[in-house]
Amino acid sequence: MNEREILNYLEMLANNSLWVNFSMHILVLMALSAIFVVTKENLRRWIFQVSVSTLLLSVTINALVFGNPFHAVTFGILTLTALVQLFVSKETIQIAESKWIIAIALFFIFMGLWYPEFVDGNVLMLLAVSPVGVIPCPTLLTTIGLLILIMPSVNRSQYVITIMMGIVYGVIGVFVFKVYLDITLLILALYGSCIYFKGIPHAKSRTCYRAAE
Repeated sequence: MNEREILNYLEMLANNSLWVNFSMHILVLMALSAIFVVTKENLRRWIFQVSVSTLLLSVTINALVFGNPFHAVTFGILTLTALVQLFVSKETIQIAESKWIIAIALFFIFMGLWYPEFVDGNVLMLLAVSPVGVIPCPTLLTTIGLLILIMPSVNRSQYVITIMMGIVYGVIGVFVFKVYLDITLLILALYGSCIYFKGIPHAKSRTCYRAAE
């Protein structure tokens, strides 16, 4: 497919079932509730990872149903990494200690939930039915934001793979498809990379260190 055909495909996908879009928003709210409200560690981990896994799986299924092998492969990989955390990892979910990191993560999660592209609707309607969990970029915005929120306890493999996909899709969205809103995904993925390298002993990047504080 050429550039115009892919953009038409994404618009079709985003508007295919607004009830699916809405249900994905509920999943994100469940993940946030798990982080901020649920106190039982096992329950918190399950709600969070089930929500993230379902968001990624939803994009994978839509890609398979509507014939986009690239999205199917990339989000299939993301789904598998999330499912591994769900069924194998026993790490507890802890919220980030820095208020700045929390505020930044929540801002980009909001951007993913709002994402005023592709869906035909007004500003308020988009807060409930934007294509998070249906097309890649808003889903990655939201997922990376959620992973940054639990930065002390996030699995490194899951985090790195998701950040890499965020960079890839951010670059494609901005520079190939000219969807300039996807600059938010690119910024978040690069910021998430800085936080990651800050956490590695002997990391030398002062810029990343300051950005993460």
